[in-house]
Amino acid sequence: MKLVEQKVSDFVAATASKEPTPGGGAIAALTAATGAALAEMVANLTFGKKGYEEVQSEMKDLQSKAEAIRNRMLELSQADADVFNIFMNALGLPKNTDEEKATRSVAIQQAYKDAAMVPFEIGELAYQIFDLADMASRKGNQNLITDGIIAAINARAAVKAAFLNVRINLSGIKDEAFVTDITTKMNAIEKDLDEKEAAIIGLYV
Repeated sequence: MKLVEQKVSDFVAATASKEPTPGGGAIAALTAATGAALAEMVANLTFGKKGYEEVQSEMKDLQSKAEAIRNRMLELSQADADVFNIFMNALGLPKNTDEEKATRSVAIQQAYKDAAMVPFEIGELAYQIFDLADMASRKGNQNLITDGIIAAINARAAVKAAFLNVRINLSGIKDEAFVTDITTKMNAIEKDLDEKEAAIIGLYV
């Protein structure tokens, strides 16, 4: 059964079990999915509300973007588990001859890259939730302002968790240009995470 098809209780129990998946990457994706869902909820509960007539088109755009991110994050939670299994399969390839060793080395390097790119997409996409959370908190139904703020808090947690997993996988990659490119992109995203979160929290606190 796919992770996203499990009951919440089963998913959490599977995370707590002796099995290596679902792990931190899947949890990062799920955290981001719940952040997007909260922003989406604010939009849905702003539709048709008196006093919010002027922001209906913005809420529609917010709802659409948040839904897309939510759905993609659920796919990525499964993808993270899948790439781990691919990596483990690569490690198990035979290494008795020079040819086998070379084949195994190539497979492991590709598996490292794949294992890095899934959480990278999680973090990159989770970063987009900040703008949605900001709009939800500023312009959405003000009875739900804390839900919009928590969307931002979850987004930050998801970015940090996902990028930690990326860096772990980058440590095994020999392609220096690849490592430099991904690291530079992560640094650019992470540099203002605290400020973005604080600005949105400051709308209420």
